[in-house]
Amino acid sequence: MTALSKLALRKLGGIAALLCCAALPAVAHADPQSSRYTIEETSDGGFLRVDQQTGGILKCAGKEGTITCVPVNDDSQQLRQENEELKAENAKLKEKIAELESAIKRSDPADNSSAEKQLNQILGFFEDMVKRLFRFAQSLEDKPGENI
Repeated sequence: MTALSKLALRKLGGIAALLCCAALPAVAHADPQSSRYTIEETSDGGFLRVDQQTGGILKCAGKEGTITCVPVNDDSQQLRQENEELKAENAKLKEKIAELESAIKRSDPADNSSAEKQLNQILGFFEDMVKRLFRFAQSLEDKPGENI
């Protein structure tokens, strides 16, 4: 390759890079509305227009020089509404759970100690009963034949 052709290639590369850099701001500031709709052709010669933000679908067809669009029945709006209702119900249930958990934490520890006291009394009663039973059995062994 000659020096002249290398120079020409460098200039051409520089010009291409400059054009790319000049085009970047235009791409970066593209209108978000321009990519809002997607259009798909149908087999009957019409087309579907899909709204990327809302999910709405229109079936469009051209007849006698005019284009008419009709909404396509879909359950997406109903599903979105049900989803919002479920989110609200979920939030309410989370609040209720938080209230119940805080109520448990705030509960009086004296309630637990009274239950412990009752349990200790019952266990003490059984312990005394077992000790008496062993003393009685031991007394029978020590004095065989005596009246009880």
